[in-house]
Amino acid sequence: MPITTPSLFSTGLQGINQSHALLAQSSERLATGMRINRGADDPAGLIASEHLGGQLSSIHSRINAMGRTNLELSIQEGSLSAAAFGIRDLGGLVVQGANAAGLTDAESAAIGTAASEIVQSIGTLTNASGNPILGDISIQRQIGTDSGTGDPIYETLTMNDLPALIESDPESAQALVDEASSVVASRQAEIGAEQRSNESMQRAMEEEYINVARAQSTIRDTDYAKEVSESVRASILGKASMRVLLIGQQQSERVLDLLA
Repeated sequence: MPITTPSLFSTGLQGINQSHALLAQSSERLATGMRINRGADDPAGLIASEHLGGQLSSIHSRINAMGRTNLELSIQEGSLSAAAFGIRDLGGLVVQGANAAGLTDAESAAIGTAASEIVQSIGTLTNASGNPILGDISIQRQIGTDSGTGDPIYETLTMNDLPALIESDPESAQALVDEASSVVASRQAEIGAEQRSNESMQRAMEEEYINVARAQSTIRDTDYAKEVSESVRASILGKASMRVLLIGQQQSERVLDLLA
């Protein structure tokens, strides 16, 4: 049985075991890209990383929700732009209808039909986009005077009344068109302001997400330069420890030779 120096044998064996452990840890971190692969690697770091992960999930959900809101607003703004074009067309029809003296009955009827179709398309488009506006467009027209009090009596006119008004009351028809144009412009301005506010908030949340992700990466992810250095150091430690064992073996052989 070979005789080895206990101190050299113990030192070499400990060094080899430590080298294997360091190499295994560095190899795992380099393979997974993660500094923390289990709780034992860094319990406090794991808790901090999980907390930051929860923040990232929450921020990501808020960014997605904001994106959906902005998409809905874009759809509404698009429908309002189309509605504005339709209202301008209605204004042109009102002007044509005001010159009823030069129009045939068929031409007057065609103008009313075209106006009715435009009003219907505006309603369908804006309702589908989630931004109905026809209900917000109306004017008051005096239709008489109360015989008892002398107060004026009014009726409410809406966009549905517009086709008939083009021929019978062009002035009221034009007032309706002007009101519709004002309502659409006002709503477009509101949506534009909301979009700008949301975009600013979204950029802030995206910046927050980047900062939190960077903080989590600092805790969790592998520092490749450091791990490569650790791997080299562990390899050197293993070779040195093996050399210590060989020296111990050589010393034991010399002792045996002397005894012989």
